[in-house]
Amino acid sequence: MPIRLGGLASGLDTDAIIKELMSAQSLKKTNIEGNKKKLEWKKEKWEEMNTKIYSLYTEKLSSLKLQGSYLAHNASSSDESKLTATAEATANGTYNVQVESLANAQYITGRQIKDKNLTLQSKLQDAGVSAGQTISVKKGGDPEARTLEITDETTVKEFVDFLKDAGLNASFTADDGRFFIGARTTGKDNIFTLTSDNAGADGLEALGLQNFDEESVKLDRQANDADHIAIVAASDASIKLNGAYITSSSNTVKANGLSLSLKGTTAGSNVTITVTNDSEGVYNKIKDFVKSYNELMKEMYDKYNAKSARGYNMLTDSDKEAMSDKQIELWEDNIKDSLLRRDDTLNSLMSTFRTAMQKTVEIDGKSYSLSSFGVNTGAYTEHGILHIDGDADDGLYAAKDDKLKSAIESNPELVGKVFSGVLSEFYKTLSDKMSATSISSALTFYNDKQIQSQITDYDKSIKTWETRLSDMEEKYYKQFSAMEAAMAKLQSQQSQLSGLLGMA
Repeated sequence: MPIRLGGLASGLDTDAIIKELMSAQSLKKTNIEGNKKKLEWKKEKWEEMNTKIYSLYTEKLSSLKLQGSYLAHNASSSDESKLTATAEATANGTYNVQVESLANAQYITGRQIKDKNLTLQSKLQDAGVSAGQTISVKKGGDPEARTLEITDETTVKEFVDFLKDAGLNASFTADDGRFFIGARTTGKDNIFTLTSDNAGADGLEALGLQNFDEESVKLDRQANDADHIAIVAASDASIKLNGAYITSSSNTVKANGLSLSLKGTTAGSNVTITVTNDSEGVYNKIKDFVKSYNELMKEMYDKYNAKSARGYNMLTDSDKEAMSDKQIELWEDNIKDSLLRRDDTLNSLMSTFRTAMQKTVEIDGKSYSLSSFGVNTGAYTEHGILHIDGDADDGLYAAKDDKLKSAIESNPELVGKVFSGVLSEFYKTLSDKMSATSISSALTFYNDKQIQSQITDYDKSIKTWETRLSDMEEKYYKQFSAMEAAMAKLQSQQSQLSGLLGMA
């Protein structure tokens, strides 16, 4: 920035004069900056609102638009120490289950080789493994075996990492001097073999292991002492469900609409699974949706009918200098709270919400709506808020007959058809509203592209004004400099004339 010394000839405070001149011109740029900031705040308000509407769409409507959500069932076990159960919509009644066996993952515990003082950094040849041989792992389901070529430099850690890369759990503990190797999943289909093309003492035996082919890993083998290898064979779970035998590679067995989590064998005795309608769970889902819907409707209404911020202009830097931080915050909050007042997009969304809840569905020639089950809009002054007759948490409607709960208990299929029909239409309408357009992005309920374009235009205008103001300031300084030069020249001429006239 150049150093300017003004007023030497005129005695005027040039900088102060130019500052005042520029202040008036800068007001236009300040107004643009204020409009940009206000638009950015409006975008933030819409982003918050968009998140809440999208949350209702994904977390509530996406589930309740499905008929199956209204046919939920509870499954209780007579012995949860042996098995627990959950039920799908297709399950019903009572089931007798015997757990014959649990699914196990194959596991190998090597014999102890503590005397070799191996660590993860030790070379396999320190244990007596000769170089040049190939160790192979074949895991159930894999088309080919994984192989490791043993060299003079191959370490214990590299051997363990090879087993892990092959899809196994593997570790070596130096303190105990043992390898622990296991399958990551249960079931006979997940057995693994571990073999070396050197079957002698300088092969896997040197590591406290052996060649484990398909035959040797099928039988459990207990370790009688530290000098023996232990094997837990892979096995499938086996149950008897209402007289039918079912096997599974895991301890979660799915059959006839049930998901059974096996925990222990039953030694031939039955565990009874009783499936009942989960009317309370369905009721609470609907109640939770109504609560979220009401909260969102109230927030949209409050923002649309917010108090006007007339008289609250955007603060300039000089305005803020005369105010405390709290005063600035309160002033700006008044502006922010009014930004969606009388917003056309917000009004359209509120109308969509109210219309959606009044839809009817025809089933077997009869029309139903949510009000058919005691879900009604309140007084006009509540602006579309919903109430559930008999809702204990709703003081105005708690004393009414609970039609919804009764209907869920007596005819959950009808409730499902009506509610899913109404809410699936609501879901589709919201999907259409947040489709990408020329002024809005996908998954967005407001004109975010248009707002961002306006913000970009403001940025361009601000830059244009910055250039214009800089040029204008330079012009003023040049004009004052020319004036100072002219006055200095005039003063010099006056001095010379005075000298000639003897007036000096």
